Amino acid sequence: MKPLLSRVESKKVDKAAAMLKVLAHPKRLAIVDLLGKEEKMTVTEIYRSLDLPQAIASQHLITLKDRGILSSFKVGTKIYYSLSIPKLLDVIDSLEDCCDVM
Repeated sequence: MKPLLSRVESKKVDKAAAMLKVLAHPKRLAIVDLLGKEEKMTVTEIYRSLDLPQAIASQHLITLKDRGILSSFKVGTKIYYSLSIPKLLDVIDSLEDCCDVM
């Protein structure tokens, strides 16, 4: 493992911080968690599952997709979203464990 100083100075840390900033929003975190449980979902399935207005869900999905956290594909008229980085679920689980302790 690299010494802490070289990890802190690396561009990876900057990218990780940017990723965590995107995930810091509770609704985006909920979308990632939901898509971790389902292989793929449409916008309609997502906003109904999370009881969000469609426009708000769409904005969050676009943000997550633009950051590479989600991917999408079209089948007919429906757009399906899926999680591009499954390891993010480990981060969510770890955060959940930390919150249980506090």
